[in-house]
Amino acid sequence: MTKTPLFSIVITTHRRPQTLTRALASVLAQTFTDFEIVLVADEGSLETKETAARFLREDDIFLVLPHTKGPAETRNAGVHHARGNYVLYLDDDDSYRENFLADLTNVPGFRNDAINYVNYTQLKEIRTPHDMQTISSTEMPLGTTEISTLLVSNFIPNNAIILPASMAKQNRFDANLDSHEDWEYLLSLVLKHDFNFLDISGPVVHINAGESRNNDAKTSGSIALDFLSIYRKWPIPDDDVKARRKDMLRQLGLDLPQELL
Repeated sequence: MTKTPLFSIVITTHRRPQTLTRALASVLAQTFTDFEIVLVADEGSLETKETAARFLREDDIFLVLPHTKGPAETRNAGVHHARGNYVLYLDDDDSYRENFLADLTNVPGFRNDAINYVNYTQLKEIRTPHDMQTISSTEMPLGTTEISTLLVSNFIPNNAIILPASMAKQNRFDANLDSHEDWEYLLSLVLKHDFNFLDISGPVVHINAGESRNNDAKTSGSIALDFLSIYRKWPIPDDDVKARRKDMLRQLGLDLPQELL
């Protein structure tokens, strides 16, 4: 590649060729084409390699890292190899609307010194080995939610942020968490950088009804411990934030004195 792409789209995958096909197809369908794909797999299955070979172009990047620990480490590896001016994230079961990147290049107020974030569509579906059936589709506007909410819990999916490559390369996802590494990543960013809302939509978050790592963590009870770990990693002296964090943990089944938060 002789020219630095405007966008690097980091896609992480784990043995889901069906949804990966959809994700890659949605990226290649973009009407704005100044981007590279950085696909990172934490396994080396034939199905994943065949899907990559079918979709990736000559200048795209494909990393097979079978000993990495889940999406946190694979995203970190993808960002390390990204060559674009801006980094976007996309999970292998999510997608973009075809005008998303074009809208980003035209929207007023885009900042090259901040974390830009946008609205998204939440699409619930039922997946089988041969089909993906949509149950519902809901537009998720983010502009009215205070960004300080990130100090307590997450409301921005990782495929709705666009950040300068320099910021992406200076911050890493925490691979020690069993869940919510996306939120912890955003929390670390919001304490260092401005967040800038852009009133456009384009990312589509596909939710497989009843199945997710975060749901598994909630069922096992580890979600409360992950939240507590994140709170203690990023302490906030403000009493209002501490009270909101205490209430969140109580809802998750862990009741602790506020002074411990």
